[in-house]
Amino acid sequence: MLKLKGSIKISGDKSVSHRALILSAMSIGKTKISNLLESDDVMRTLAILRELGVKIIKSENCWYVFGNGTNGFMQPSKALDCGNSGTTARLLMGAVSSNPIECTFIGDESLSKRSMSRVTKHLEKIGAEVNITKKDYLPVLLIGKNSLLPATHRMEKASAQIKTALILAALNIHGRTKIIEKVQTRDHTERLMKYLKINFKLSKLKTGEKIIELNGPYEIFSKNIEIPSDPSSASFFIVGALITPCSKIVLKNVMLNPTRIAFLKILKKMGGKIEVEKTKSICGEEVGNITAQHCKLKGINIPSKMSALLIDEYPILSIAASQASGKTVMNGIDELRHKESDRIHSIATNLKKIGFNIRSSKSHLIIQGKNISLKRKIKIKTFNDHRIAMSFAILSIIYNNYLKIDNKKCISISYPDFENHLKKLLVKY
Repeated sequence: MLKLKGSIKISGDKSVSHRALILSAMSIGKTKISNLLESDDVMRTLAILRELGVKIIKSENCWYVFGNGTNGFMQPSKALDCGNSGTTARLLMGAVSSNPIECTFIGDESLSKRSMSRVTKHLEKIGAEVNITKKDYLPVLLIGKNSLLPATHRMEKASAQIKTALILAALNIHGRTKIIEKVQTRDHTERLMKYLKINFKLSKLKTGEKIIELNGPYEIFSKNIEIPSDPSSASFFIVGALITPCSKIVLKNVMLNPTRIAFLKILKKMGGKIEVEKTKSICGEEVGNITAQHCKLKGINIPSKMSALLIDEYPILSIAASQASGKTVMNGIDELRHKESDRIHSIATNLKKIGFNIRSSKSHLIIQGKNISLKRKIKIKTFNDHRIAMSFAILSIIYNNYLKIDNKKCISISYPDFENHLKKLLVKY
């Protein structure tokens, strides 16, 4: 039998890594970025920035970005390949839209099935020219202009990617851009802008909506950036420790941004033994150490209002729910249908295959916890989705590796060190 024991430092945060690269490219001067996540997704962003004329080099485990300013992107010589990264595609569409260049964005088969119109419709509204496949998908031809119009954007869907794309466009737009959010989303871009001393206004309307105001164009001066450890990556090991007997782990230097650790509240509500110790602030983000140890979990009802803050953690929360006593209901999760895979389908298909009682609809998932003793090997279909692969790799621990993951290579999309870190924590008892 195996348990999780010991302490590790999780790799750099994926969301902040993307944003650090892009904002450094739009700054003036040289930026040193430490602890950058070198995942497939982040490397796609880095490669495209190079295609856009930005000098980026690596030296002694740090990356150096020589920024060209907010209006400094150059005409690329080929299509910009975003691979599997929706963050790369959506954020960079916003960034290049206010530059007078013509860009074609392409992606892999999975990304080419994910909606891009949710970003491009806002960019068209302010004057960018867009030619989009079947009105919603990649490839996308985007012709940017340095004369885009300032406007007020009301976010219909809760999406940090759309919000950030509009912020990046606004950095080179003459005049006042307003972005109104009904539901709070991840605020890494705002925190990083504050750290870089980019002047913007953040306020709340009487309706409870959040409004971000930018008055461009901006001149951004480079500052060195350290990337905190990724809480979404930490969530896999936290759940692993909670569900695996005799386990206790400490994860160091983890980002504690409130918009990213809502899953800890959910796990604690389920009865999870979790302790959080804040230690310092890095580039506008609070960080600290998280301790998790084995305990009995109980099923709970997760409300729709939490969905925007749990979007990446639902797969591993489903694993926790499968080991909890009682029923866990996840509401308002229809956005999971539009991730790297249809994650509601991916989760339900694999848990049913193991023997769990699962019910699902377009926007909710019900998981009945159950003690299951496996006596045969079961093949887990990842649907080429990195979070599905990591989630079921964690569940496999308590089933003595009877679960066989069909494609572990996709894990490198977000967490190339996942298996190495897991091996460091796994010990026999």
